Amino acid sequence: MSWIVLAALAALSDAEQPEQPAPEQAEAAAAAPAPDAAPDAPADADAPQVALREPTPEEQKANERAQQLVSGAPLYNPNVAVHIVQHKPFADRGLRELVVYPAVPQANGKFTQHFGSAASVVYHLHENFGLQITPQYNWYSSDSSFNQELVDKVRQEGLAASTLLLNWGVQGGVEVTPLYGKFAFFDSTLAQFQVVLSGGAGMGSTRHLLRPAAQDKPASFGDTGNKFLGSVGGGFRVQMGDRFALRLEVRDLVYTARVDHVNGCSAGELRQMRDVFDGLTREQLDAPGAISSQVAVAPGCQVQKFEGVDPQRNESRAYDIRQALSLVEEPSSDVLNNVSVYAGFSVLF
Repeated sequence: MSWIVLAALAALSDAEQPEQPAPEQAEAAAAAPAPDAAPDAPADADAPQVALREPTPEEQKANERAQQLVSGAPLYNPNVAVHIVQHKPFADRGLRELVVYPAVPQANGKFTQHFGSAASVVYHLHENFGLQITPQYNWYSSDSSFNQELVDKVRQEGLAASTLLLNWGVQGGVEVTPLYGKFAFFDSTLAQFQVVLSGGAGMGSTRHLLRPAAQDKPASFGDTGNKFLGSVGGGFRVQMGDRFALRLEVRDLVYTARVDHVNGCSAGELRQMRDVFDGLTREQLDAPGAISSQVAVAPGCQVQKFEGVDPQRNESRAYDIRQALSLVEEPSSDVLNNVSVYAGFSVLF
């Protein structure tokens, strides 16, 4: 039996061996040439062909301009976003600044309307702090058209707290510049700007409407004396170079609206003049000294402003007495806010 098992195992081993090629076939396979390598793939017809050339004079000039620096920034380069932090090129400390505001219009003119001019002298004690003095003159100050319409149509007008007019004022105060920045000006200059905050106090001269304008007769006003002024404001200061600057500010002038004297005369003195006025005829009112000769007043009371003929209105000034008395008999403790826009320019030296 053992020889039968060994014969079976030998047959199985011969079946697992791979078939070997004949010697003639092996020699023919070795002599056959190897297949040629695959030819190179053709170049992509869509690939861009880049040709190097010298830039034209126009391109060269544009490249040179793009490399130019304006205050250290490549403003002409369209491919560069400029974000620069640098120190102020012009120091304000120790300099004086003369500011001129040619136009100062009132912005909240509901009952009154003011147009004027102002100036300011600022001494910069530090880079962000200065002292200033500001005189102002209103070359036009009158009741607004709304208040005049009230007088004409319903015989009413705003209270003195709303209709007191400012002739001129002088203030002293401080100026603070807490914020500073810059921007490109006409693509060639970096303009420096500052946020300006100011505050001050002083005195101002006031007046009040006594009789409105009628037909060809101008309005008449009474002097209501000097009042305490206060102001707060804010705006922008744009510096162009090291000596010149532009300014745009908004300021709120605050002053008391209390009226206790008109043309220097108190309520008691005006009552005396009213009693005299009631006892005179129209012809007597036109005579010089018709009022002053019959009243006893303090030296500060300007009686001459309530007597005689007003050449502009062609009638006696005594007709202002009743309106002046009504102002002082109803004094107000309110304050008036005069918000104005200050636009001007300045020179540093």
